[in-house]
Amino acid sequence: MAGTIIQGAVSTEEQLGPSAATSAEGEKVIAMDEKIRKLRPDESQFTTMTDRTPSRSTNREKYNWLEEDDFPRLITALNAQLVGDTTLVTQAGQGKIVAGRDLLRNMRTGEGISVTSVSTDTLTIARGVGSVAAAAINAGDVFLVVGDAQAQGSDFPTARYLQRVLGYNFTQITRTPWTFTGTDTAIEKYGGREPAKEAKRKAREHKRKWEAILFWGARSFTASSVAPAGNTEPQGTCGGMIEYIQTVKRDANGPLTPTFFDTFLMDVMANGSTDKVFFCAPIIALNMAQWNRSGMGSQWQPTPENVHGVHVDAFISGAYGYRVPVVVKKEWSEFPTANKGYGTYGFLVDMEYVQQRPLRDRDTKLLTEQQPKGRDSYSAEYLREASFECVHERAHGLIYGVTAPP
Repeated sequence: MAGTIIQGAVSTEEQLGPSAATSAEGEKVIAMDEKIRKLRPDESQFTTMTDRTPSRSTNREKYNWLEEDDFPRLITALNAQLVGDTTLVTQAGQGKIVAGRDLLRNMRTGEGISVTSVSTDTLTIARGVGSVAAAAINAGDVFLVVGDAQAQGSDFPTARYLQRVLGYNFTQITRTPWTFTGTDTAIEKYGGREPAKEAKRKAREHKRKWEAILFWGARSFTASSVAPAGNTEPQGTCGGMIEYIQTVKRDANGPLTPTFFDTFLMDVMANGSTDKVFFCAPIIALNMAQWNRSGMGSQWQPTPENVHGVHVDAFISGAYGYRVPVVVKKEWSEFPTANKGYGTYGFLVDMEYVQQRPLRDRDTKLLTEQQPKGRDSYSAEYLREASFECVHERAHGLIYGVTAPP
């Protein structure tokens, strides 16, 4: 084919360039930056943190753990009682907390009360023990079981036992595959050749799956006998933090105030360890950054540091004065904020009470050469089967329904 004759100076327009119409490459070298910019860098901080904490594998598709608490010591009056009444009816089931010769304190009036005997949830009592005179009891009054006061030479008291609680979760299998034709793997490309280039992206994608599971996963197990059509084998799903937190679950229902947050922090800090990390949506961080506080809660410290091997965004103090690391989950900005969507959520996680539990020999693996025999292609995948342990849900907390500050 004859070329086009050009007279005079040749400019960049006369040189043969790439043509989209003819798929011609042309003689010009494309100016292409070798670096590929990621829209979303690795933001799987919770997965990284729990990866770096001590963990053990599980040898079953269902993982169990035991939780225990100290024996309860608070009871609540069911009915109002007069000053001279010598019986006290507790709320249902609370009679088991108390035994004869226990000393109670009405935490509203300060009156000391001695328990003579217990019949189901009705206590026979002696009033006005100690320096505080007997006073009328209101329905809903809370009593502290201070301790027992046994007589000299007394018989062996009634033994009481608080049953431990069984926690459990299931393993979940995640697979993140990629496939290229043999020809495509041989072609030179900007940023590197395939499949190595795609393997890096799939590694981030696979890790993001587990970041989502650890927060938003739902606990379930479907036996093969009841599996839906097309699935003849059992299937487990791993529950995340949202599945377990039930006690300290607070609806901000508007902008987040320092008092609301400090009360939330106080409720969570009452249980578990002080090694807690706050993972929050950007809208929550926006509220926090605008607070102007004094006292123990004055610190919104934006100086980044590493916590459990992860670069945190700030620290904030609350009612107990502890410095709580804050991790702003930027990827949650794509979640809806209307109608209290996931873009309004924040999790306060006790890092000593959570762990990943990979199935033995089934932690994240890169499996290569997965293509069918004889096919001119290359297939690989990341595969992982793991569970998640969230112990003592009262040691963790959840805030939601936060809106932008005024």
